[in-house]
Amino acid sequence: MDVFIVVYIIIPILTIFVLPTLSWAIGNWYQNRLMSALLENEKQDGKMLQSDKHLSTSSSMTSMAAESSTLLHVSICVGPSWGQIFFMWLRSLFGGRLHSYDVVLDYGRREVLLRLNQQAKALGCSSVVNIRIETSTVSFAKNNNNKTSSVEFLAFATGLRQ
Repeated sequence: MDVFIVVYIIIPILTIFVLPTLSWAIGNWYQNRLMSALLENEKQDGKMLQSDKHLSTSSSMTSMAAESSTLLHVSICVGPSWGQIFFMWLRSLFGGRLHSYDVVLDYGRREVLLRLNQQAKALGCSSVVNIRIETSTVSFAKNNNNKTSSVEFLAFATGLRQ
């Protein structure tokens, strides 16, 4: 009788909670490493979007003269771990803020902006204007039963050489 309880009751219950918790913990650890590396890269490049040389505007700009221009574009795809997806699903049953999803969105936006800035520097651009960021959810499901997905970030802008 004890073997029956262990095999058919305790092990499945532990599996349901231990595997997502382990995945969540590893996912958080990995995301924290990525965010630390991103912070270091942002410190090295300075305050990227805090200057007059990086503008996101739709109005016409008459004060900037450019020798040439180029299209800058960067895309990345990021997503939460399975454990984070499980806990987000659990949280969505009760309502409230989905912190894991916020972290994914924040990381994606900051990473594409950093890569856009790096691409502009590599191409010799002195200014970046009309910065746009598009996001879309990428689902890996062929049917609606699978809820695994990630978020694609596409950043594009005009790089000016002066």
